[in-house]
Amino acid sequence: MYELKENLSGRKIIIGSLLLLIGFTLLMVYSWAWWGLFVGGAIAWIIVFGTTGRESFHFPKKLWVIPLGVLLYFVVGIVVGVIAKALGLHWASSPAVGHLNELIFMLPIMLMGEELLGIGILEVARKKRLSITISTLISAVIFGLLHVIPYWDGSLFSTVLHVLLLQGVARIIFNFIYLKTGNSIWGSWVAHMLVDIIALFVAQSIM
Repeated sequence: MYELKENLSGRKIIIGSLLLLIGFTLLMVYSWAWWGLFVGGAIAWIIVFGTTGRESFHFPKKLWVIPLGVLLYFVVGIVVGVIAKALGLHWASSPAVGHLNELIFMLPIMLMGEELLGIGILEVARKKRLSITISTLISAVIFGLLHVIPYWDGSLFSTVLHVLLLQGVARIIFNFIYLKTGNSIWGSWVAHMLVDIIALFVAQSIM
């Protein structure tokens, strides 16, 4: 299994976090800055992990884990959706629904930005000697909460529950795929791509 061996300094982590925050803010505020998180994430990755950061970009192992993870996400998503509807929760749909044709060439870069963020948090936590379970949960909670604004439905409780149970759980699955494919960010990226494209295609088809 490939491992990131760079000794992480607090200064590097702070700089990397600021770059991710700037990239994410640009993505959220300006429609033309769809590449913001990718650029910020890429620079942050290089600064934080140095030359060993490239070890996470090897060809993924155990490719069968990818479709299994994608299937698991949709099963979880359907179950959560049914329960939410039964409880009378009215969750907002993705703002990307109906725009798949416009986003199809942007998605690979945008989602790599999200992977650099999610996996970056996971790896920093692991390097701080936290367990894989705790590291994954930290990554999932942060990743989920970052989706509060685009999925805001007028209720803080409902929105937070939404993003933690769907986007947060998705992050757990993507992290699992990353780890099981030999710490390959390509593995989680492909899974993320498949999930988003399939979800957007289905949503667009039933509009």
